[in-house]
Amino acid sequence: MTTIAVSTPAPTAPSAFPASAAPDSEQAPAPVSLRAHDRTQAPAGGLRIVVALVRSTLLGFVREPVGFIMQFLYPLFMLFIFHAVFPGELLAGVSYAQYLLPAMITTGIMTTCLQNLAVTVAGERENGELKRLAVLPTPSWAHVASKCASNTILALLNATMLVLVARCVLDIDLPGTARAWGLLAATIVLMVATCTALGLAIGRTRPTQRAASALVTPIVLVLQFVSGIFFPLAQLPTWMVDAFSVLPVRWSAELMREAFLPSTFAVAEPTGAWETGKGLAVVAAWLAIGVVAAIVITRRDTVDR
Repeated sequence: MTTIAVSTPAPTAPSAFPASAAPDSEQAPAPVSLRAHDRTQAPAGGLRIVVALVRSTLLGFVREPVGFIMQFLYPLFMLFIFHAVFPGELLAGVSYAQYLLPAMITTGIMTTCLQNLAVTVAGERENGELKRLAVLPTPSWAHVASKCASNTILALLNATMLVLVARCVLDIDLPGTARAWGLLAATIVLMVATCTALGLAIGRTRPTQRAASALVTPIVLVLQFVSGIFFPLAQLPTWMVDAFSVLPVRWSAELMREAFLPSTFAVAEPTGAWETGKGLAVVAAWLAIGVVAAIVITRRDTVDR
């Protein structure tokens, strides 16, 4: 009798997954980018990051004595020096210090929002801070927002300090009408925004802090002499006034003079009158140019990618 062996399949261990839920490599979800996810976090979290960055920026500015003195206190020093050297009247009823006050507010905005920012961003680019910030769970707009906020705070503090010292120590009259204060506020806001945008753009193009300082410092110095900061524009050659009237500093200084000085001083301007509309338009145009330049240059800069 022949015996036929029948083989039975060995029992298999029960699957940990139901048949309908068995893992399938083709159906597995693609890995989610942590960086992309974190950069779309809620606005509240982004605001906390901006506040932290602003605090870090302000503390770093104050803890750098040379930068703090030369950039933040420089306008105040110049106001006292020129007041001591030229104590008399520049024009009937207008002292030299009174003329210099609105110009020094413009200078303070340039040194803090343009010069300091360009050098700071170039330094962050050089030491890898921008690259480290890019890989952290921070929204892409946090860095720019923090620079705008810190620049606004520094500019307002600088302008407030100059106005208080001018009034309490030098006995300089302040604007006496709501229109004058409104013009002053609008000019400060426009210039802070313009210098911030240009500072971000310049800082992104320079490989080192030294390179940024070498570029922006001469620009700031030259602009003070050709834009009616230290001397009335009527004392400059006509070709120089015409050539540099396309720049925002010249118009910022004039707009602030219109806010602070009596209307009779308008005769000392190149046209013999205040040009409010034209001045605001030129500064606003430079704001648009600066914003476009900052966006384009930042997108093309691969240091933080």
